[in-house]
Amino acid sequence: MERLQYGNTGLEISRLCLGAGHLNNVCANYAEGGELLHTAFDRGITFWDTAEGYGTQPHLGAALRTLDRGQVVIQTKTSAKDDADARKSIERSLREMGTDYIDVLLLHGVSSPEDLQSREGALSAFLDAKRKGLVRAVGCSTHLHTGPVMDAVIDHPEIQVILATANKEGRMLEGGPFDRHLEYLQRAYALGKGISIMKVIAAGNIAESEMEDWIRWGFELETAHAINLGMCSRSEIDFDVRIAGEHAKRRLRKVA
Repeated sequence: MERLQYGNTGLEISRLCLGAGHLNNVCANYAEGGELLHTAFDRGITFWDTAEGYGTQPHLGAALRTLDRGQVVIQTKTSAKDDADARKSIERSLREMGTDYIDVLLLHGVSSPEDLQSREGALSAFLDAKRKGLVRAVGCSTHLHTGPVMDAVIDHPEIQVILATANKEGRMLEGGPFDRHLEYLQRAYALGKGISIMKVIAAGNIAESEMEDWIRWGFELETAHAINLGMCSRSEIDFDVRIAGEHAKRRLRKVA
């Protein structure tokens, strides 16, 4: 599994990131989710993405009980807007995952410059938690949004990580053209922001026969440090790990 630095965060991640958003839908209990995450870990996927709103943080907690915490990078998110609610979210995330710190904490689904401004209170709480060692890096997800919101988050000096939608046809994006969106990602990457991409397979709304090509496109996007894919079964983990591994081998051959 390819591992690399997550921008200038100081965190080393697996390029393939396990999106845990659907674990509640496919796992009978938290222990089962933990076992699936452990399988992913054993296959080299050491970067996991979740969110308070997904309700899947306890699945990660179940997995962490049997792993060395330092070997996994966890990215979670909150929709909190003010200082008080953000502090509550941080406490809840730490409790549900049974950990002393969060590697990456994101403002969830920032849609516009005005939306980002409205969450400065939450970001202030993030930064305070970072100073206390409870959080290692902070940022935001822009979900389906592009355009002015990308300028706002890229230019914000405290935003270290951006999670954005990107796929081979630019499906699901709102607020601007796909080619311009790719330019935003390039600019953020050049500035040292950690870049993750989501909706790589357009939320699964493509033919199964095309799935591999869409995932390969994600790994070929050089401005993406991490390819965030929702994995709900061992077969999906095997499928994604194979593609990630094949791409990593091609990259090594190019370097050699």
